[in-house]
Amino acid sequence: MANGIPNRAAYRNGVWRPARRSARPKGEIAGLKPASIAADVLIVVIGVTSSFLVHLVGDIPVAELLLLPVFPVVLIMQGKRINREGLRLIGTLIGLWLLGQILTDVYRTTAAVDWMRGDARIVFFAIDLVCIAILLAHNERRRMIFIGAYGIGSLLVTVLQPPELMADDPWKFGYSTGVNTLLVLASCFLYTRRWYSLTALTLAGVVCINLVQNFRSAVLTILIGMVLVIPLVPERVGRLTLLPRVGSAARVAVLAAFAVGGALAAFGLVRLVTATGIIGENAQAKNREQARGAGGLLLGGRPEILVSSRAVIDSPLLGHGSYARDFKYLEMLADMRAEEGIPTDLGDQEASGGMIPAHSHLMSAWVQAGILGAPLWLYLFWLVLKGISRIAILRPPNAPIYAWMLVSFAWDILFSPFGSTRRLIDSVAILIILDMLEMGERVMQALKLRREAGLGRRPLRGRLAPSMRV
Repeated sequence: MANGIPNRAAYRNGVWRPARRSARPKGEIAGLKPASIAADVLIVVIGVTSSFLVHLVGDIPVAELLLLPVFPVVLIMQGKRINREGLRLIGTLIGLWLLGQILTDVYRTTAAVDWMRGDARIVFFAIDLVCIAILLAHNERRRMIFIGAYGIGSLLVTVLQPPELMADDPWKFGYSTGVNTLLVLASCFLYTRRWYSLTALTLAGVVCINLVQNFRSAVLTILIGMVLVIPLVPERVGRLTLLPRVGSAARVAVLAAFAVGGALAAFGLVRLVTATGIIGENAQAKNREQARGAGGLLLGGRPEILVSSRAVIDSPLLGHGSYARDFKYLEMLADMRAEEGIPTDLGDQEASGGMIPAHSHLMSAWVQAGILGAPLWLYLFWLVLKGISRIAILRPPNAPIYAWMLVSFAWDILFSPFGSTRRLIDSVAILIILDMLEMGERVMQALKLRREAGLGRRPLRGRLAPSMRV
């Protein structure tokens, strides 16, 4: 650093990656210490087994059982890694969620089995987050290892332990998670080398696969992530600046417009394949039925949100209890669908004993734990939006998989249930957000110092310097 201005080497070494080691100590393999190799092996095992379930009181991923003995060890050895401002606040909010769940279950006299399942879900989520934060923090390579292992594990469980819902939709409830994860991860190889056209073609191929299979939410999330990280418009042409300054509110607004455009394109593609008959007859009928709903294709397939909102209004402070059951809300769901002329099959809900439908991380926590369950997911949703914005602006080497994961996380907070297999991957998404936000602060500070020194038009150098285009 000269005169307070970060030079190329300082930027490269201090912002995006650590300084290179001049020599490899004895006992290391490819520059990795034995402890690091052991952690990598553990991450592979955890990633592969995160989709395999065993039934105890409820369904628990094998990975979480493996993390139980690991948790105290990593906490003692590397507990300082969780002493981060964002993580401390998230931990506090998880504690509030647990407190709200306990108070609600006491007040509602929830059945012991449901009470144990409700509390265990929150406690395991906290353990997952701590272990992931310690093992993967600021470690790009290990994050990629985990995500790849997670994708492989998802495919293995589809073959070896297929879920019951696969009978209805083999792609959505079976193969999609593994295939999408591995293909988007593979696109990062192209993206890191700045082969943006090939990256875009790869992601477009993933979109087409999901489009033909009528997996609409995957089409939506992949397209939004794609338009945010692929450079579509140059920063400038000659002396003409085309985009607002990096880090400005106007730049964020431009990115938001791109995201909205990606979402509109996704819905347009779904309508197109429905109208032209590219997808099967059952998928066409499903899309037409759900498009008639009040929320169109977006909320037509998520009517549970309206019912869970009513459950929250009925009991906004203290929730209905862990895995609360009330057939009144199932009847309400059926009535809403009947008014719109949409046939409704409530067989699954009735088989579960009339559990109040939520189909959302946020609404499920609020319905079951009351008002204290909501702050965590509201805060995480805000963090997700900030993380997506930071990734879209800075474009780290693995931006495609990060952007897709965070856009999917935002979708899940609003429109997907908080299932047992989501806890670990949600923890990874949270860690990615925290790391990207911390990294972004350093990059933005470097850019600010350069502008103050009159170097703003000179590009930041280095293999991992962020792309300055949208």
